Amino acid sequence: MKFSLLQYHVVPGAGKENLERLLALTERAAGEWLVAPELALTGYGRLSRDEALSLLEELRRSLGASGKKLLFGHPVWREERVFNGAYLLSGERLELVAEKRALFPGLDACAGFSPGRISEIFALGEGLFAGVLLCYELRFPEFARRLVSRGAGVLFVLAQWPESRREHLLLLARARAVENQVFVVVANALGRAGEAELSGESLVISPGGEILACAGKEETVLTVELDPEELAASRRLFNTSASPPPVLPEEKIKTLPELLSEVSRRRRLGHRMVFTNGCFDLLHAGHVSYLHEARSLGDFLVVGLNSDTSVRRLKGPERPINPETQRALVLASLSCVDYVVIFEEDTPERLIRALSPEILVKGADWPEDRIVGADYVKARGGRVVRIPFRFRVSTTRIMERIKRPDSPAQKPAD
Repeated sequence: MKFSLLQYHVVPGAGKENLERLLALTERAAGEWLVAPELALTGYGRLSRDEALSLLEELRRSLGASGKKLLFGHPVWREERVFNGAYLLSGERLELVAEKRALFPGLDACAGFSPGRISEIFALGEGLFAGVLLCYELRFPEFARRLVSRGAGVLFVLAQWPESRREHLLLLARARAVENQVFVVVANALGRAGEAELSGESLVISPGGEILACAGKEETVLTVELDPEELAASRRLFNTSASPPPVLPEEKIKTLPELLSEVSRRRRLGHRMVFTNGCFDLLHAGHVSYLHEARSLGDFLVVGLNSDTSVRRLKGPERPINPETQRALVLASLSCVDYVVIFEEDTPERLIRALSPEILVKGADWPEDRIVGADYVKARGGRVVRIPFRFRVSTTRIMERIKRPDSPAQKPAD
């Protein structure tokens, strides 16, 4: 199976010029699969949504009848936000296969991109499947491992990687290949991204870490053939494709002194804490969607959980339904929750002052002037974020439905 990497100067904001360069290289490409860099048509220059969509349509018309498949980076507009994405063009079909989840500091956000969430596995043929990493994501082993544990045997890296860190590109690509026993295919750009000169040197790494092909620093088409049998052979002695076991939920449940030690170490790494609190008595879809969105706002999520005595004072003698140890365990079992700490007071004021979170989160039904700790967090340079509910659901409503089975089912919010 032949793959052709298209390496060329991507000029920020010069959509027509970039498209012409890409199409010229496709005519020279011998592979049935073509791979172009991150933001292949736009670079890190800002284009309007209409301009970007027009480039996509022109690319579809120009390449659609060739029979070749093209994987390339391009902005994605959704929910009034823009994401740094990757598309697969096959004939007339255009499929979004990835969005950049880890944004490069000082570049992606400055260009208007938000963290994405899409990461698909797609078939290449001959029993091979693939996934995509976008540039900076190559530095995060867990992103690669998630794709591999879902069946990817080829990791495509669409990049605008700088010359100043060119050695890192080779080192990280080989590491991702060896630790996961997969092919790693890197399509890098030439030119500039922000203030950085890009390195080019697109490359292909075998599951054993050998360099199968490497481009120089000129515009070129690099074609290489990948043998699925090499992938199978690399896993006959041992197979590292499975994800490691998850963290035990009990390890996430901390006393305040234990949590302060954890937080201190993470702050030294520059990590931003997100904090929220609640009773979380009967965990439901509203809780889960809320907590996932909260976690996406920072680097780790701390949940302050009302103790049993606190819940009784707030909700009455019939609550909580589940004791604090069980509520904490269920919360800690969610992948989006990093730590759970139980507090005895009616409000989390003491916790918030002790932890000093960078981001304080509550539901959108809470006016900001009624959110406990909001003034303290903002006075220290933090943010207060109110998250809308996706579901009209609550523990109280669930209890009512159990008592009255004929009552209406709960529905997503409008």
